[in-house]
Amino acid sequence: MMNNRTLMSKAAIDTAVLGNGGKMNPEQSRQFITFMKDYSPFLSRVDMITMQSTRRTLEYGEVNKRAMRKQKENQDNAATGTFTTDQRELSAVGVIMPYDITFQFMKENIEGKKANTTLARLFAQQFANDTVDLAFNGDESDTSSGDKDFLSINDGWIKICESDSGTHKHDSKALNGDMIKIFDAMLSQMPSKYFQMYQQEDKSQLKIFVSHAENRKYKNQLVERNTALGDSVLISGQNVNYDGFEIVPVGFLPDGYRMLTTYKNLAYGIYGGSLETYHEVVPRKLRHEYTLLADCDFEIHNPDVIVVSKDRT
Repeated sequence: MMNNRTLMSKAAIDTAVLGNGGKMNPEQSRQFITFMKDYSPFLSRVDMITMQSTRRTLEYGEVNKRAMRKQKENQDNAATGTFTTDQRELSAVGVIMPYDITFQFMKENIEGKKANTTLARLFAQQFANDTVDLAFNGDESDTSSGDKDFLSINDGWIKICESDSGTHKHDSKALNGDMIKIFDAMLSQMPSKYFQMYQQEDKSQLKIFVSHAENRKYKNQLVERNTALGDSVLISGQNVNYDGFEIVPVGFLPDGYRMLTTYKNLAYGIYGGSLETYHEVVPRKLRHEYTLLADCDFEIHNPDVIVVSKDRT
């Protein structure tokens, strides 16, 4: 009996598409994007936008606080509330994910007609992984690192946040890696009006994103305090909180960098009409050549709802 993920992988790209090559139809594009979300819990929570063209304007608006006034009978009640808007833009960049699969590997590891379905699942999984990696670490100005061909594809959220004057930037240098003090300082820099963002009665939409190493470091700090919570967090493996705000470990977030914001404030746009897969058999080289083409971009919605922390001095 097939589980949900197996069923999803079979729906993601049908055999005909990988077999013949070409642009995915709208339904296949939706299925591919759905499978990416199914494979990556992080992508399923951010604002993942299927773009209708390579450009998309993002708009957000805010109303001012304390705009309420006492009613004035038979008088002009002048407007005291203000509504401000701002715009940002997604501009999708073309990416390519090419793979060569040898005849021998296909014979020994993948069964006949199931080959395209199996490879479709693997390609979607890797595309999701690379997307989250690039989403955080992308830097178009990178010309010297060993991974510059990957990282320079597009600016990711870290580069966007560091370059934007509207985000709140915390310097953790003086705190010597004390995660409790770092989290407290980050929360103190978040404008208080955003603390009212709740998705349930007591669950804030604001999350503190950290690397897995710093997540474990925080848990160890709790253990060192000899609290019941400290012992339980190491056993359960569940995410823990600081002052009611969930600490979320992210596999591709570098050590020493933290981000306080909401999932939905992080935007990932993918141009659905550009998803294409190609398969070419090259007998002279005893291989299959698979190619995935797509257009995507990263942005943030509201920089005021972001606090980023690292050693800055």
